Formats: sequence, C-alpha cells, structure tokens
Amino acid sequence: MSNTQFFPLREIRPAGWLQNFLERQADGLTGNVAVSGYPYGYKFWGTQADNTKGSYAAWWPYEQTAYWIDGALKCGYLAGRDNLYQQALEEVEFAVEHAAEDGFIGPDSLRDKDRWPHAVFFRAVLAQYEITGDRRYLDALVRHYQSTPHPMGWDRDVTGVEILLLLYRETGQADLLEMAENLYARFNEQWPAHDCALDTLLSDKEQSEHGVTFNEEAKLAAMLYTATGKSKYLEAVVHGYKKLEAQARLADGLHSCSEHIHGRTALDLHETCDLTDHTWALFYLLQATDDAHYADTIEQVIFNALPGSITKDFRALQYLSGANQVVATEHSNHNFFMRGLNWMSYRPDHEVQCCPGNLHRAMPNYISRMWLRSADGGVMAALYGPGELQTTVGGKAVQITAQTRYPYQQQIHFTVQPAEALDFAFWLRIPGWCQRASLQVNGQIVQAELKPGSFFKLERTWQPGDSVDLELPFELGLERWPENGVSLTYGPLTLAFPIPTRAEIETENSTTRQRMQTLGNLYEPRPTVVKEDFPAWNLYPAGPWNYALHIDEQSLKDLKVEWNDACADPLDATNPALKLRVQASRVRGWHLIHTQKVRHFGHWTEGTEFCRGMRTIAGDFQFTPSLPDPHKVASRLAAKAEEIELIPYAATLLRVTVFPQA
Repeated sequence: MSNTQFFPLREIRPAGWLQNFLERQADGLTGNVAVSGYPYGYKFWGTQADNTKGSYAAWWPYEQTAYWIDGALKCGYLAGRDNLYQQALEEVEFAVEHAAEDGFIGPDSLRDKDRWPHAVFFRAVLAQYEITGDRRYLDALVRHYQSTPHPMGWDRDVTGVEILLLLYRETGQADLLEMAENLYARFNEQWPAHDCALDTLLSDKEQSEHGVTFNEEAKLAAMLYTATGKSKYLEAVVHGYKKLEAQARLADGLHSCSEHIHGRTALDLHETCDLTDHTWALFYLLQATDDAHYADTIEQVIFNALPGSITKDFRALQYLSGANQVVATEHSNHNFFMRGLNWMSYRPDHEVQCCPGNLHRAMPNYISRMWLRSADGGVMAALYGPGELQTTVGGKAVQITAQTRYPYQQQIHFTVQPAEALDFAFWLRIPGWCQRASLQVNGQIVQAELKPGSFFKLERTWQPGDSVDLELPFELGLERWPENGVSLTYGPLTLAFPIPTRAEIETENSTTRQRMQTLGNLYEPRPTVVKEDFPAWNLYPAGPWNYALHIDEQSLKDLKVEWNDACADPLDATNPALKLRVQASRVRGWHLIHTQKVRHFGHWTEGTEFCRGMRTIAGDFQFTPSLPDPHKVASRLAAKAEEIELIPYAATLLRVTVFPQA
C-alpha cells in the first residue's frame, strides 16, 4: 500500500517554457473557448437553465463544459491569469451555492442516470479546494454523494469512485470509502466482461474499449488499492496497463484510441481527449506503485502527443492525431471512424466537442503532479520541467526550485531552500531511457548507482541554498513498428520529419455542415463566436515526404544530435531546439491516396432516430498512406540518397514519424 501523496495546487508554480505554454493556452482557446462553438460560451454548471434543446443526449454538454472549467480554473490559477481563473470559478461557485436542499449538485436530469459529468466537474471543485483549503467545497461534495443513491445506469457512472476516494482521503469519513467500494462492486457485477472489470483487466483479453472510457474506469483500481491496500486491485490495474502498452502504444507515447483502442501501426490514431485522460490515469498508477515507468510515459505523452495535436499558438486542435499525417484537411481523416471527414484537421471547433474541452486540462494537470510527497514524508521530483514547490516538511517551510529547459535541456538544477537546517529525503527520478545519469550536491559528485527506471533517494540535513544538479544525458533510440516501420527517440522526445506545408484557411465551416448532416431534423442553429485569428486550417504537403531511412541499431551509434542554443521557442519548427541529420531515400510509388468515395463507421440521424453504423459517402478525399510493402521498398528506392533533418515531434504539424526502413 502506497502512502505517496500529491501536493495541493496552491504549493506549486510553473516557470520557463511551462509558464509560457500556459500563457499561450490562456491567450488561445482556453481563454477564448466560445470560438469552439456550442456548448462552449454557454453556462451549464453556472446556471439553472437547461440549454440542451436540439441535442441528441442531455448529459454531454455538462461533461464537455466541465472539462473546460477544470482546465481553465487550473490554467488561470497557475499562469497567474486572474480573469480566466475567475471565469471558471464563477461556475464552480454557482453550482456549489445552488445545490438542492438535499445537497445534490447539478441538473435534476442527471439525478437518476448519467452521473459521469459530475466526476469531471467535481475535479474542478476539488482543485478550488486545493487552492484555497476551504472545506466548504469538501462539505458540498460529501452532501452531494449522501443526497441520493448513486445510479449505475451506464458503465461510466462508476467514475464517481474517483471523487469518493479523493473525499475520503481528505475527510477520513469511512462511509465514503464504503460507498466507493460498493459502487465499484456494482460495476463489476453489472459488466463482468467489460475491459475495465477486475477479472478482465487480469485476463489476457485484448482491449477494444473506447480510449477515454478505459482510462477513466481502469485507473479506479489503482485508487482503490491506495485507499485500501487490497492487492487484487493493484494486480489488475498494473496488468491491464501492461496489456494496453503492448497492444496499442504509438510512437508519441500515447496509445491508439480512434475512438476505440485499436493497434500500433503508422496509421493508427489517438483521440486528443485521451492524452489528457491517459496521463491523468497514470498519475494514480504512479501514486499507487512509485514505479518510475509511469512518469516516463506521462512525460512522453505531454512532451510529444500534446503539442503534436495542436497549432503552436494553442488556437486550433485535432480531434484525431497520429504519428504519420501527411495531409490534414476537412476531407483527410484516414481513420475508419468518420473516415473522410474533418476530424484530423487543425481547427477550434469539432463536430463532437469533448476534445476542445478536455485539451485544456492536459498541461495544468501535468504541472500539478510534478511533485509528490513521499511515503517517508520527504519530497519526490516525479516529473521534470521548470518550476517551484513551496511546502512544509515536518511542519517547517521548504522551497525547492527546478531551473531547466527540460526536455529541451539535459540538466536540471535544483535549489533546496528550507527555512532552517532540516532533515528529509529528496527523491529524484532516473528515467528508464537514461543509462548515464550523474548527480552532484553542492558541486560534489554523488558516488552511487543511479539505476535507470527508479527513484534515487538523497537523505541529508538540508541547509538553506543547497544545490542539486542532475544530469540526464539523452541517447538516441530506435523503435520498431509493424510493416517494418522504424522511428527514432532522443531521451523523452520522439523525432519526426516536418513536412513542408501549404496552409489554407477553411472558407466554409465544415463542422457546421457535418453537424447538419448528423442531426438532420434535430439540428438547431446556435449563435457562434467567430474570430479571425482562430481559423480552421487545411494543410497540404508542399514538398517531398516519402522517405525511407538508412538506419539500423549499428548506424544509429554514428549519428549526432545538434542542439540549438539560440532556440527561443521549443515548439518553433523553423528554429527547433535540436535536430538530427539522417540519410534517407525517397520511395517511388508511396504517395497520397486520392479517392472520390469512402466507406466508414459513423453516426447520423434519420428523421428523429440517431443511427450508428456503416455507410458510404462521396467527396474529394486525400489520405495519408500506410507504409509501403516492406518486401518492395528496396526495389523502389530512388537512386540517390539524401540527408533529411528530424526535429522534435512537438514542433510539427504535418509529419512522418514512422518510416520505412531502407
């Protein structure tokens, strides 16, 4: 049983490039969320009015706006943008203050079913408790859960377990733990074959669940283990995530989920929602196990998949994103789900609005979980980046500052500043990819084994101003993928080829067109907020991209990464933080797929009936192709090899990440 705990939000501050990222969020979609369209720009938790007319289900606007409230509240607070913070806080306060007489929070339509949105919204309420320490927020949530029996109308209703356990941790009320275990038991009894049921997690059954659903539900077993110490919970969740990684991990660190867990080819995609939910789940696995591997994975997702799915000004996002995307337009989604539509284009609005809400949570959540309180009462530097922790150890004030540009720098300089001399343990993570880590305290080399994939304990009497310098030399790595694909990593970074791009602003809103086709007679136009500096983009390749790499494990040793000290913005592809020159040859016959008709799995409305299934649609479609036949690559290589440059995945929009091997 782990006693590792997260620090409250009020004790954490970002700095450097992480601070800049949050400021881009605040100036971008997070602070201008109405440009994403309905339900954003409408109050749901901040009013007693029901604005769901014309929607095919009543619960989803509450889910989606709750995503934004949680992300905006944390982003505004951490970035020091009080206007944004107050905008989100207003809805939190309204919902808490306007609870029903019995304590129930939210619309009556969610009393007897569809309690999933409450779990999303209550994270924001708990974040406000972390910021203020005001127990009014805890009391309101406890009253809510005690007001009426918690329904189990569909499987996501089980996510109330998360909030119940967080409340139990803060209050110690045994009835909350009992309610959590009872709700979880009901879920397992009602859906014993579900991918997230305990026995299924423990089995060898491959996962096929919706990606968000898997992460939101599977992680609950880790939280229950932390609360109870019951080993079956931990065994199940650890095994379930091992299966997920083996079956579906992609080159940018996130698993496929398009929208269901699928495979790991160069064409498999992930839903942007899930980069937030996967890392949120892994925070709890990290807490339960103290296993550094989960922290490594969190970093890979946040440093690669997150910025890879957005424009770098945080003003447009993809719904589905992936390692290889040679074209990103309103007609380029190559995924089986909604194939041929705009779900891969970079845009502020999408036909389904969960991702334009959930995206806002990803980086604030990462920053909020960078530090952990270790079981021995000390401090763990669990996730790296520039920032500061201001806390107490043994009742005495301690400030720890991390000065670094990591992952765009290989060194982290910590300053430990206790109010007075103080004994405690300071734990440092040694990533699994780092074989040659080194450590100094006050300029003196620490002579100890720094084992990759572990936490190293520094225990001493800390004096004000002590320094700790951690060196994490990055190493090039080669990963192999189906169809003889290869990709390159450098420390926590995935490398990709940035495809020269022709960018066009969409002239007619394709999301509106798709919604009209989906909802049919149920479609109801709503006022929209349009800002010229928040366009939807159609991106086309404007140069060669069809390269095979002349690379293997042996030749990898001869390559050298070039660091760029003049890089001001690590997400700027024109002046990247680092680059790698590698030999490559173009592959003849490997080109965009152009077709006029596609068959996909989608959703639509006939009359007033909502339908899901297979259908054929017509249009002018261009798709990223799969990797060429590995048996024919050698015969199709151009006669002359070229030198191409790979840069961090995070800085790219159109890209090739998984290459054929020459």
